[in-house]
Amino acid sequence: MISNLFNLRTRDLPPGSKYYYSRLIGDQKLIYERLSSGIIDISNKIKMPMRPINELSMLFQYILLDNPMLFYTKTFSQSNDMYKSSSIIIPDYNMPRQSIMEYTENIYNHLKNFDSHKTNKSDYEKVIYVHDYFLNIFKYDFNFNPYSFTVLGLVLNNTGVCEGIAKYAKLIFDYIGIKSLIVLGKAKNPAFEDKMENHAWNIVKVDGNSYHLDITFDMTIKDKNNRYDYFLINDEDIKKDHIITDKVPACTSRGKDYYSINKMTVNNMSELDLYIKKAITQGNKNIVVKIMNVKFSDSIVNNIVNNAQRHYVNIVKKSVSTSISYNLTQMIFEINFK
Repeated sequence: MISNLFNLRTRDLPPGSKYYYSRLIGDQKLIYERLSSGIIDISNKIKMPMRPINELSMLFQYILLDNPMLFYTKTFSQSNDMYKSSSIIIPDYNMPRQSIMEYTENIYNHLKNFDSHKTNKSDYEKVIYVHDYFLNIFKYDFNFNPYSFTVLGLVLNNTGVCEGIAKYAKLIFDYIGIKSLIVLGKAKNPAFEDKMENHAWNIVKVDGNSYHLDITFDMTIKDKNNRYDYFLINDEDIKKDHIITDKVPACTSRGKDYYSINKMTVNNMSELDLYIKKAITQGNKNIVVKIMNVKFSDSIVNNIVNNAQRHYVNIVKKSVSTSISYNLTQMIFEINFK
C-alpha cells in the first residue's frame, strides 16, 4: 500500500525535462524506462536484458539526473544470468519505505511555495524567482551532510551542495513548466580556492534558447545583495571557469543575463568611470558592474577603488571607507561604501 501510494504521488508530478533520456539510442531507452519504473516502485530486484556494468551505471546516473524525486538511491549492484542473457539490478535504497513516503510528502508540500509561478509568468520571471528564492532562503552546506547531495537537504534543512541545489532547481523548474537539465563537470568557484573541483549546475530554456544557470556559485559569492554572475549566461562565459564533461545543448545566445538586462555593463574604463559617478549621484552605496572586453589586473582594482572614493567625496562631500570584491573570471565588481 505504501509503495502504491508513493507511486501515485511520484507520478503526479509534471513529466518535466528528460534530456538524458532523449540522448539514448536503441533499446537503451527501454532499459532506462524499466529501471526507472523499478526504482519508482521501490523494487528490490529489477530484471532486464544483460548489459555491461559501465552502460548500466551510465543509465542509472542519467535516471537520477532526469528524476530528482528519486532521492532515496544512488548506487546499485548487479547479478547476471548468463544462461538467460539477463541481469538483475538491485538498487541500494538508503532509507525504509515509510521514510521515502514521508519525505515525498514534504517535498510536495515545499513545492507549493512555487505555485504562484506555475502560470501567468514569463520564462524569465519564473527563472529569476527560483534563483532569488535559493539565494534568499537556502545556504550552502559546508558540512556536506549526505542529504545535501539530494533535494532533501534543501527541503528539510534549507541547505545543500551543488548537486542537491541543481537537482532541486530542476525539480522546481519541472513543477513550474521550465525545461531544464543538470550539467555535470568541474569548476573553480571565485569565492574559494582557485582550483577545479567536481561541480553540478543547470541549463534552462528561456524563450526558446538555452542558457547556463549556476545557482550555487551565485549563492556562495552573495554578500549583502544577491549576485547574478552565473544567471542565464552562454557557453563562452561559463567556460571561463567551468568544464563540461558530458554532451549538453549549446548555449550560444546573449542578452538574457541579469547585468545586460539591467544595463549594468560597461565596455571600457571610461564608461566604468561614468557608471560609478552616476550611481553615486543617485545615492547608491552598493555598486555592481560587469566590465566587458577588458582583462583583469590588479591595476584595474586599484583604479576602481581610487576613482570610486574620489567621486564619492566630490559628490557627497564627505570621506568614505570603500571596499571592493570581484569575480575576476567573469569581470564583475561589487563596490561598497561605508
